[in-house]
Amino acid sequence: MEYTMGLDIGTSSVKAALLERSGKLAGAVGKKYGISIPALGWAEQDPEEWWEAAKAAVAEVLRVCGVTGGQVKGIGFSGQMHGLAALDKDGKPVCPAIIWMDQRSGPESAEIHKMMEEHGLSRLLMNRPIPGTLVCTLFWLKRHEPALLEKIHWVMLPKDYLRYRLCGEVFTDETDASASMAFSVAERRWCSELLEKLGIDPVIFPPVAKPWDMCGKTTPLAAAETGLLPGTPIAAGGADSAMQMVGNGVIFPGSYACNIGTGAQILAAADCPVYDEKLRPQTFCHAAKDTWYLQCGTLNGGSALNWLKGQALQNQADFETFLKPAEAVPAGSEGLLFLPYLAGERNPHLDPDAKGIFFGLAMKHGQGHLIRAVMEGVAYNLYECMEIMKQLGLPVSRLIASGGGAKGQLWRQILADMFGLPVYTTETTEEACTGAAMMAAVGMGWYKDTAQAVEEIVKLKETGATPIPDHTALYEENRWRFRELYESTKGLLNAP
Repeated sequence: MEYTMGLDIGTSSVKAALLERSGKLAGAVGKKYGISIPALGWAEQDPEEWWEAAKAAVAEVLRVCGVTGGQVKGIGFSGQMHGLAALDKDGKPVCPAIIWMDQRSGPESAEIHKMMEEHGLSRLLMNRPIPGTLVCTLFWLKRHEPALLEKIHWVMLPKDYLRYRLCGEVFTDETDASASMAFSVAERRWCSELLEKLGIDPVIFPPVAKPWDMCGKTTPLAAAETGLLPGTPIAAGGADSAMQMVGNGVIFPGSYACNIGTGAQILAAADCPVYDEKLRPQTFCHAAKDTWYLQCGTLNGGSALNWLKGQALQNQADFETFLKPAEAVPAGSEGLLFLPYLAGERNPHLDPDAKGIFFGLAMKHGQGHLIRAVMEGVAYNLYECMEIMKQLGLPVSRLIASGGGAKGQLWRQILADMFGLPVYTTETTEEACTGAAMMAAVGMGWYKDTAQAVEEIVKLKETGATPIPDHTALYEENRWRFRELYESTKGLLNAP
């Protein structure tokens, strides 16, 4: 049997998965690593740890699935976005990778945003600079570590380092480059205009490929260390959010994804680069031909429920047991509202000082009400994000739920009732790895394009969550209260 492999380099682990030529996932293995915090607000990782974890994951998934290296016909990649991995002229890391969580470049991010507006570059970049993105980190290095910047021969994003170690070739792809803030999302090229303004030499930026383009072959050394066959073709792959969307079949205009993990996101596919003057959603190149996607990312998703369970209630039960009391609480939590802004917020409000609030507490409210109110608060916030997408002209015809939130029926029902739409899930269990493996399959010619791969591989589960009209009407009535609660309290929270 023939397979393609997907490698997903996340923030906490590398996963390796094998996808059969039939489109069935044969198995997946993950290997964990840590994050270094050398100073307050910094976040770094050792690229060598990525590589060691990847080697172990590849070798183990081959062993667990009973697959030989020769049966793996192609490899694709998925990776955490935004961060900087930098190599010197000898191909060695210049410094630890500075990842997306890093906040040291806050002042530089604000300065780049101002520069974009002054020189009319926003319509090319289409995104707001935030700390932790590659170009903001480079600008920080220019200011604070110029000698280090001088040593850089290549910059790349995290997944590109793994590909480099496997094949010795330096590349990135359009979806990941989109999130670097050095790339013209509108024109699919490095934004030389911005790099010139920042005084950063564009020569250090790698060639940009399509996610399904084959960009190298495994070297004999990498093959010996992983169990793969020398000369195995390697695809460019893509950013993890794009690969997750591919794995969930969200590549056609009108299709949306709602992902609830630690944070939460509303994502929508589009057939043109949709520009928002307020730069609220992020707009990136997608992993299908002539397609883009928009992402409204919130900072508060499953983390709010984790806070309630572990920190506030100190509940030691498993999550399924913990959620049981909420199932008996009616929609609307009997008047209890929750603002989920425990970590500030990015969308729909760019407000790092926003705070969480329980509003409307009464003696009748118990633990189940608190749980459901938190879940509804996350959903209210996601509805506001979807409204931004709709205002930008992106209609919604289908909604796919993914992430930890997709695993629970209660979450899915709340989302269906909140949005007034059926909410589906797919049979895909490792969305990012599957999307990465699909890119290799397209590059190998097993499918003519991403669209055909999605149509043949990604399957919806038979039953979705259907909106209950009375619940939808109740949430619609309560939305103004949710909005007004934020607007009326934000001044109080920031008052001296």
